[in-house]
Amino acid sequence: MQRFVNWISRAMIGLAGVGILAMLVLVVADVLGRAVFNVAIPGIDTIVASYLMVATIFLPLGLLQLLDENIAVDILRDQVPDAVKDVFDIVGHLLAVGFYVLLGWLYFKVAVEAFEIKEYVTGTWNVPIWPARILMPLGLFVAALAALAKLEQAVRALVSGSKAATHDYSEPV
Repeated sequence: MQRFVNWISRAMIGLAGVGILAMLVLVVADVLGRAVFNVAIPGIDTIVASYLMVATIFLPLGLLQLLDENIAVDILRDQVPDAVKDVFDIVGHLLAVGFYVLLGWLYFKVAVEAFEIKEYVTGTWNVPIWPARILMPLGLFVAALAALAKLEQAVRALVSGSKAATHDYSEPV
């Protein structure tokens, strides 16, 4: 499971990177088009906000979870024995799984509704945004899988009594 979660989390990072590059190219092209030719790219603000920013924000969540790069407050955790730290880790990962699954499910329902009505934003150019609605639940569900992998790792550490069961996610697959 850990190899799969590592692979899919890194694939999501790749997609987010493509989104960042596309955002860079599109915004620069739009700015140059406005400045030089007095012509804007129609719908660029919607494409950037609905597709590219959402991909950039939500797709990397899985790898952030695997690498423990989320915001953490360790004041109390640093003062307790390792066994208690393991319990804290288990509770934290359980809460993260629940949080990601709940949010992912809620936004999945929004995505399904957007698909059903073929949601789009009206402007000088009608931009369909219903395909982009799947990016948020996708990122959240991958983050839930990552939290589940971290939960498994924390349970193994608690049962074995050492951190030997941990997996280094910073290494490529």
